[in-house]
Amino acid sequence: MNNTPLEDQVHDALRRTADPLHRTPFTVGDVRTRARRIQRRRAAVAAGAVAAVLAVAVPIGAAMVGPAQRSEVPPATQTPAPRLTGPILVDPRSAEVVESTSVPLLDVDGARLLTQEGTVDLPRAYDSLTPYLDGWVAVANEEGTLTLEVLDDDLRVVGDPVPTGGLVVSTDGQQVAWTEYADGRWQVVRAPVAGGTEPDTTPLAPGPEGAPVRPVGFLSATEVVVDRFDEAGEVTTYVVGDGAADELPGLLQATSSSAATGTLAGLTSTDLASGCSGVVDGRGQAGTRTWETCDHTLDSFSPDGRHIVGFAPDSDGYGSPTVSILDADTGEAVVDFEVAGSRRQVAAFHDRVGWDGDDTAVLTLLTGDERFVVRLGVDGSVQRVGGATSIDSSGLVVAEVR
Repeated sequence: MNNTPLEDQVHDALRRTADPLHRTPFTVGDVRTRARRIQRRRAAVAAGAVAAVLAVAVPIGAAMVGPAQRSEVPPATQTPAPRLTGPILVDPRSAEVVESTSVPLLDVDGARLLTQEGTVDLPRAYDSLTPYLDGWVAVANEEGTLTLEVLDDDLRVVGDPVPTGGLVVSTDGQQVAWTEYADGRWQVVRAPVAGGTEPDTTPLAPGPEGAPVRPVGFLSATEVVVDRFDEAGEVTTYVVGDGAADELPGLLQATSSSAATGTLAGLTSTDLASGCSGVVDGRGQAGTRTWETCDHTLDSFSPDGRHIVGFAPDSDGYGSPTVSILDADTGEAVVDFEVAGSRRQVAAFHDRVGWDGDDTAVLTLLTGDERFVVRLGVDGSVQRVGGATSIDSSGLVVAEVR
């Protein structure tokens, strides 16, 4: 019998979905096609699979939606949405239920892919996975050690895995970028998903493998933002493109970027209790700060760059009791959400965010001993994606997917 308090069980379960990749890349159209093929080929394996938690272990961020699903109106010509007054309570039990979302998800163990077309069992657990060439490219996590694997369409590893800091995909789903360690230095690789041209590789200054370089996102069609950690844990942000890596000031650590607007978000200051975050201009090398907030920790930009998600600044491993969708130009809150019951029990939004189009964020919500996936709209709408999860008496996380 497991005598661990429920809060500790929840915390451990959440940690299994954590770092290093904040938002997971997929191209939905490719996933649907390949999911059907993989599911047929692995039917025998699927019969013996162990169920795991439905969680935004892999919310997709920029790559979850193709350009045809995005607003075609340039952000500069759009009128900012009026702010909705007061926090909107999110109670998943009474929310409207939708059967699926366009955001593909990985379960908490990373061994199953959940899409609108159904569930696909993977050959092993992955932190992230995206179509690449005729197969896939994926990041595996073995007790915090990340490796990059290239897979064929039968999910067999091609070549040797290499140390990595993670991977990201462009908003249009046409490019993928990752970091890898080779020959005594980290390098940034940017490649077309469909192939046709050789990957563009930019080596960084020599350094130890234990001081990783983490990709943050695309800043433009040819530029990738990365965070480089030194052995003391200090972080330097670089914009990598055209064979050069330029240091960008203005942030202690970048957390997201928008190729639509050429801006970055991240941490600007921190103390033992909380910290402040801000948005900076990534064009050029000045890193000019456009706004700063100590009321939110900033997360993912919407695909069109108009909005950004903000969590409570004192969020911990259990998550954040509130989430806001902010105007990315000003930092003003457009709508605030609060988990119903968060002041009486463990109830929080987990800091994994996907975007289902330009105006709807997809998050995991933990309340009591249950976990849900919810869709939160800029217009204040709240929907639950069908299926709830719970923690059983053994402390294992199990799923009900419907």
